[in-house]
Amino acid sequence: MNAVLTVLAVSLLASPPPAPKAQVQSPASPLSHPVIGPGGSANVEPPGPPPTAEALIKWGNEIGALLLKGDTDGVALRFAPSLVAILPPWRFGQGWHGIEDRNGRLRSVGDPELKTSTREPAVVVPLQLERNEWRALLVFNSLGQLTTIRFAPATMAPALPLAADWVAPAYVNPKKFRDVDVRLGYSPWVLLGALSLPAGKGPFPAVVLVHGSGPNDQDETVGAVKPFRDLAWGLASQGIAVLRYEKRTRTYGEKMSKLPVTVKEEVIDDAVAGVDFLLENDAVDKTRIVVLGHSLGGTLAPRIAAAAKGKVAGVVVMAGPTRSIADVVEEQTAYLVAVGAATEEAVAPMRAEARKIRAIDPKKPPEGMLLNAPAGYWIDLASYDAAATARKNGLPILILQGDRDYMVTAKDLEGWKKALDGASFARFQTFPEANHLFVNGQGKSMPSEYQMAGNVSGQVVDVIAEWVKGLPAGK
Repeated sequence: MNAVLTVLAVSLLASPPPAPKAQVQSPASPLSHPVIGPGGSANVEPPGPPPTAEALIKWGNEIGALLLKGDTDGVALRFAPSLVAILPPWRFGQGWHGIEDRNGRLRSVGDPELKTSTREPAVVVPLQLERNEWRALLVFNSLGQLTTIRFAPATMAPALPLAADWVAPAYVNPKKFRDVDVRLGYSPWVLLGALSLPAGKGPFPAVVLVHGSGPNDQDETVGAVKPFRDLAWGLASQGIAVLRYEKRTRTYGEKMSKLPVTVKEEVIDDAVAGVDFLLENDAVDKTRIVVLGHSLGGTLAPRIAAAAKGKVAGVVVMAGPTRSIADVVEEQTAYLVAVGAATEEAVAPMRAEARKIRAIDPKKPPEGMLLNAPAGYWIDLASYDAAATARKNGLPILILQGDRDYMVTAKDLEGWKKALDGASFARFQTFPEANHLFVNGQGKSMPSEYQMAGNVSGQVVDVIAEWVKGLPAGK
């Protein structure tokens, strides 16, 4: 999911979900040993009884005191190994400083409040910043280590710990494929990933999955949902090889934070490297390699195909914006206020930064970050017309949109349709019950959906599989 869209959806910074207690190497074989995270720490929470109410209050006060002193390193020292693995200390510090940049310095910390309605005992700590009041939600293990730390304005509840872990959907058949751990990319940006290979000799049509912006893992995990694992295993169950990989900004985030990054470095180069990786695999039909992008990855999919220079047979766009980021932010924030998921005060900083992005003069770009990216990032993105590029490419393209998606909406779909009007190579399909992650639901889509376990709709997987397998095989 686009990093900007993620922030708007859940009003969180530096707040990934806790790592699952068991990682899956392949559909049929859970790991029998701990997964090793950064620094060689095993992602296994220490055993023991749940913390007492007195301990939670004490620990909440300690974390609040560290934040009040600006000691983000001290807070990070309290992270459990599983949290370190998905939230490195530097990224946590960057996220917290981003909150203070928008809301002023932390001036006082309130008394911690117990939260017993969650799956694990938690504590909520009020945080009074100069311009706004926020809340921190903290979950500790029995040793007083943080397994979850999340932030949100006081007008919005911090996202709660997951209600359930990810479960493979019914459309996944583990007997029909296997996952192979891989490395791809070019030095110094080599990435870890997984290739889901169908059973048999092949050659198989293949898909490269491209995330939106932000430090996504190879499953594009959002809350309790893993869209890319669903897609990879669902498509592989139907005879399509699927490549997914860790995002460069996730693996090399600290290094990249010091560079003038655009979408080329963030997304495009590694997606093209993924295409090259598939071309070298004898199990892959080299004439049927498809780029599938979600959210911002969908917007960039035609640009990736163009950069691959004839190596791509088709493009799949899942909820890809065609409008400017300023327009998208304005619509999202208006929706959140209208449905009661946020107040005008809570979304005002986002809107202000969106206006600054719209006003950027490419000849005199401002310094600093806007919506967590430098001005050059937005200048580059503004110069790119996704739908027009798709038209120019002339490649088969499948564009999918969820009707319940408030993050990328029918207005963006219309942008694709207008540019591709009359193009025989373009196909469009909407899904009435799907949200931005293509998980089905009922009623108005809300930010809280992303914290509930769910899977990509089987209908979505079927449509993609049919389309990919229908591409003409070359010689």
